[in-house]
Amino acid sequence: MREIIFPGVLLIVCLAFGYNIAIAQVDQHKSEVSGVITHITLTDFQSRLFPTLGVGNNGVAGLGGRFTYNFNEQLALDSELNFFPENHLLNEEFAQKMQGFVGIKAGIRKKRVGVFAKARPGVMWFGEFPSRGSCSTGPTFTVCNVAHETDFAMDVGGVVEFYPAGRLVIRADAGDTIIRYKSRLVATFPTTISVPAETKNNFQISLGFGWRF
Repeated sequence: MREIIFPGVLLIVCLAFGYNIAIAQVDQHKSEVSGVITHITLTDFQSRLFPTLGVGNNGVAGLGGRFTYNFNEQLALDSELNFFPENHLLNEEFAQKMQGFVGIKAGIRKKRVGVFAKARPGVMWFGEFPSRGSCSTGPTFTVCNVAHETDFAMDVGGVVEFYPAGRLVIRADAGDTIIRYKSRLVATFPTTISVPAETKNNFQISLGFGWRF
């Protein structure tokens, strides 16, 4: 009997010690930094400036960074900043773009994988919009200057994380980037067309590689 009890007690002590070490490591390494590769499909952009051309969706790729603070294994404060360097022709926005979000990530984390939902409010910045600056009206047409624009945005979706070794985190995101565009005037001839404020849903995916510290 003694031969059975002693190894059993020793095993329990070792498991408890290992569990405490694992919990201590989680407590010590709550912060994460990641590099991000992302792609967003901007919905119905072409038709906003050129209505006769129909609907056009434009995908743009970007790079960014992410900082996450884990309150515990289920809940985290999640922030991200991305830059899109691509320019477009025959499109409502001609120049570079940026986006930034800060919000909550919540879900379930196991030893090697985690599944989460995210909700992060923020902004989408467009470097150059035609027909969004100050406008002057002539007898038969309106001319508006080019201007940059910052619009409210909301990032909602799902996250899958993998923990292959040590503190390394591999993260894949997929979701809807909701952008609220401001109202504006479009320079046309011979009449002036007013485009009201509107909300657009834009599919976005991201892949990140991070380190927990």
